Amino acid sequence: MFVDTAAGVSFELVWAVSLCGLLFTFGILFMVSVNNPVSINIGLELEAEVLQILRDIPGLDVQTGHAPADGADAVIRGAGTPTPIAIEVKTRVNAANVHQIIYQARGMSMPMVVIARDMTGGARAALAAEGIGAIDGLGNIRLELPGLLVRIESAARRPRPKSRTTLLGKTSLVAQAMLLDTGRTWHVNELAEHAGVSPALAHRVLQRLVDLEIVASQGAGPSKQRRLVEPSALLDLWVEEHRDRSRRHLAFMLASGSEDLAATVCHSLELIGVSYALTAAAAIAHIAPILTNVPVVEVWLAGSADPRAVCAEIGADEVTSGPNVVFRQERDDVPLAFRTRRDGVWFANVCRLYFDASRDPQRGQEQAAHLRREVIGF
Repeated sequence: MFVDTAAGVSFELVWAVSLCGLLFTFGILFMVSVNNPVSINIGLELEAEVLQILRDIPGLDVQTGHAPADGADAVIRGAGTPTPIAIEVKTRVNAANVHQIIYQARGMSMPMVVIARDMTGGARAALAAEGIGAIDGLGNIRLELPGLLVRIESAARRPRPKSRTTLLGKTSLVAQAMLLDTGRTWHVNELAEHAGVSPALAHRVLQRLVDLEIVASQGAGPSKQRRLVEPSALLDLWVEEHRDRSRRHLAFMLASGSEDLAATVCHSLELIGVSYALTAAAAIAHIAPILTNVPVVEVWLAGSADPRAVCAEIGADEVTSGPNVVFRQERDDVPLAFRTRRDGVWFANVCRLYFDASRDPQRGQEQAAHLRREVIGF
């Protein structure tokens, strides 16, 4: 939690407010300036229902019945300076729609505050990076306005979605297939065959993406076609919803450098007939070179492979710490899907590379951003 204003006093406030049938409940520690009281003039009735909670804050003057200037939904006045604000109310904000909100906010001449019953961590981070205020149903709040600065990270957790079309495991293959061929239109059956899933699963995923306006549909019946129209939103949604369920096996192998190590490991796997895909930083260094050290080579192995036997056959030592090779496996071999071969080496597909790199706690975010900018392109 981080809350700060100059010359302020703090107090706790708990409230519940119903908005469009959605119940928002928050418990917050606020700090409001005593020397510079803050006032808010509320215009629209719907937003007034939400901003009513601010009336209970000492030092905050809430005014109603006055139309805010310049088409604003509300005006906040702190330290004598009036600031019009726009308020956007959503049921859910996630990677699928946060870019639309950001695009809308960029076209405004005033700050925006987004209120949603459910808001993912990735969406909150994206809004914060753009300076957009956010309030969600778990009690996460970030407001940076004149005279009012509130930053709260709630301890409550967002329940995992129950939808069977969440982009996890084999379900994610439908999304990856479309991301890897963004200009193509798809019939359900051909997409299912290409992704290696059932037509029923492909249909459920497509229906969800159509509902999110990430995919557009044309026609009806068996001839109905779908086309990806928001690839950036789909990539972000997949990265947000996917979970790493891999088993990791640490190893050490002598080599003169990271490039030589990656080539040696991959060549050795070829010789013993084990299916694999080079991923993360070592793969990005080959596909989209960036000046960075690659201390560890990460490789996806077929789920049927025995990592101990693999280490023994290629001359690598199993270790418990300080590895320079990490073998990863998933039982369903989803990480090997759509792998590509370049210069005699199998690489994970670029979307998988992006996901794996983004999960690297060291410089993964930088490498993932570089790959997205230089290779993926959206």
